[in-house]
Amino acid sequence: MLDILLSEIHIRNSAQQKSRNTWFLAAWIFFVLSFSGVVALLGVRRGPDPSLIAWLLFLIGAAAIVYEPRYGIYLVLSLGLMGDSVLMPWFPFVSNMSSAESILYLSDSIIISPMEFYIGLILIAWIGKGVVRRNFPFYKGPLFWPALLFTLFILFGFVYGLGTGGDFRIAIWEGRYIFYIPLMIILVSNLITTREHINNLIWFLIAALFIEGISGIFYFIFTLNLDLNVQSITEHAAAIHMNTLFVLFLALWLYKGSLLKRFMLPLMLPPVLFTYIATQRRAAFLTLAVALAVMMIVLFIENRRLFWFILPPLAIGGVLYIGVFWNAGGALGLPVQAIKAILVPSQASGEDVSSDLYRILENINTSFTIHSAPLTGVGFGHKFYMIVPLPDISFFEFWEYITHNSILWIWMKAGVGGFLSMLFLVGSAIALGGQVLLRMPGGDISAIALTMLLYIVMHFLYAYVDMSWDPQSMLYVGLAMGILNKLDPIIAQPTKMQPKRWA
Repeated sequence: MLDILLSEIHIRNSAQQKSRNTWFLAAWIFFVLSFSGVVALLGVRRGPDPSLIAWLLFLIGAAAIVYEPRYGIYLVLSLGLMGDSVLMPWFPFVSNMSSAESILYLSDSIIISPMEFYIGLILIAWIGKGVVRRNFPFYKGPLFWPALLFTLFILFGFVYGLGTGGDFRIAIWEGRYIFYIPLMIILVSNLITTREHINNLIWFLIAALFIEGISGIFYFIFTLNLDLNVQSITEHAAAIHMNTLFVLFLALWLYKGSLLKRFMLPLMLPPVLFTYIATQRRAAFLTLAVALAVMMIVLFIENRRLFWFILPPLAIGGVLYIGVFWNAGGALGLPVQAIKAILVPSQASGEDVSSDLYRILENINTSFTIHSAPLTGVGFGHKFYMIVPLPDISFFEFWEYITHNSILWIWMKAGVGGFLSMLFLVGSAIALGGQVLLRMPGGDISAIALTMLLYIVMHFLYAYVDMSWDPQSMLYVGLAMGILNKLDPIIAQPTKMQPKRWA
């Protein structure tokens, strides 16, 4: 009797699940057909328009997210990192739909970006599928509470700033991207659940940075006409993103990763390396040097014989390189000039000196502003106090609101609680990354863990000297933290044994 009852319950539950899946599929088809119909109608009414193709692709991506929210993680990572406002000002993904230069421009009043639309849609689709299936497992992981604490203090900075007369529009532009971090930690921790998912994610990352490198070459040839007499050819933080590709390449060889990645990356690195050097970011060169030093420590732990085989020639080559290019100009001498500007400021170039002087004066103003309101900060939407006049860079609209020192900027905007909670989150992520790395089994997964850990280190070193709370970086930081947050349960899953010989 009990067996019959259990069988009836199973049949009933299976029928309910089948019904829910049918309704979900019908809703997804209706969504696709409705938006396709709108795009087709606009095409008929407006005639040939490249933006219609962009809208069609955008809606196809939205349909894919509704069908499988995990696909949205791949899309926001790749589309977010490959777009650059300098190289591709028309590329819409991180620009608001109110940006006239964007191919997805809609209206001056629509201040969300396609990236934010996709992130919101991923969240809604993920929750919606859990509600429909009546199964909503939620993985927090070690970084959930540090991220939540940091988010609450950032929210306090918004509320306090607007409550004390801060400019709402400025506040939104200043701090909105910070919220990408907790959102990406939650989404990645719950949607990326297998080694295959992480592997796919890394391929999308590699492809995005490779496309950005190709875009840099096209920009150099067709826009600059082979003249590199410019300060930079990309956004500032793009060079830090490219650092991770170099780190990943070395980490794959360190941990004996997959042959496909080890032999594909050397073919994809040259255009990225060219764009990286042309970007001319001193902070990127220095943070990469720090990352390489950490990798040498890891190599010492993993393989001391190889460490002592590599270190002497590497050290000799590095000294010779610095000696040869110490007083040389050109692209090959840029990393050395970055080191020279730090070690011997008196011999730095005029442009580097003026840049450093601006930061020194700005730090004085930042320190005064923090001391004027150490507990609460001034809040988002307020200017920092300027007791020392700064050179006029008013071409940057937020020059009186956002400082180059992005670490102290958080204290200035969200008070001591925001500053300490940021240090707690970053410190927790780095500590977790180190622990996770030691528990990884080697191969691709260890290389990915090391790369994500070193990206967090490089980003927040860079944040000490330059503006770093931009949308692409916040997306990437949240993704890196999310991967480290979820690696332990992924590795704990049993893996299929590979056959030792052909069947």
